[in-house]
Amino acid sequence: MWLLCAGVDTEVDMKGLNKYLPVGSGNLRGADLESLEKYLGCKNGLVNYFSILNDKENKVKIIYDKVLYEAEWASFHPMDNTGSTVINKEGVDKIKQLTGRDDTNFEIMDFTTIATASGAPKEEVKKVAKPNKPKQE
Repeated sequence: MWLLCAGVDTEVDMKGLNKYLPVGSGNLRGADLESLEKYLGCKNGLVNYFSILNDKENKVKIIYDKVLYEAEWASFHPMDNTGSTVINKEGVDKIKQLTGRDDTNFEIMDFTTIATASGAPKEEVKKVAKPNKPKQE
């Protein structure tokens, strides 16, 4: 079982991810309600990075978006979608450490490098922020 933590703007090629992970073709899918509760202690729609604190046996492997990891701050709902909190790289690493994760069950992934269904790697997409134009008075 994997917990995929990706930015809202991150494009995830599910067919490419299915090939990358050791699962049979077409077997990658969202967790059912019972599994969410059993492994991550959360309900549907409330899954987030902080959910791994409930995975005491490290049954769930984490795939964390490189864009989120390198961001100054990333925002998540903390097990309840009525509020948000932020976390930075150091916070991600601290939770990784506290939960006993290592490179066998925690991976920082650059989703632009996942192979597409055709097997060819995706071209790297670079987004450039446009500066705001000052208002003229």
